[in-house]
Amino acid sequence: MSWLKRFLGSSRRPEPSTSSAADVRARYTDSLMASSEVVSVGIGQGANGEPVIVVGVTTAEAQTVALPRSIEGVPVVVHAVGTISTQD
Repeated sequence: MSWLKRFLGSSRRPEPSTSSAADVRARYTDSLMASSEVVSVGIGQGANGEPVIVVGVTTAEAQTVALPRSIEGVPVVVHAVGTISTQD
């Protein structure tokens, strides 16, 4: 997914707020979800309390998918969450 890294660029912003993290997530959700391994994109809280974009992938092996470490200065955290399906 090097195309995604090129698309996102390497712009850095200091300490994003939760609202700016939500704006960044909204702008890039479609691009992130384009990978068949990505099943969810959301907002979470990093280890230091900073807002992060949380990307859910299907398996632990899928965590190695070439996703950016940050988008517009907002850190990206990847978690293996399994397959997501709707309930009947």
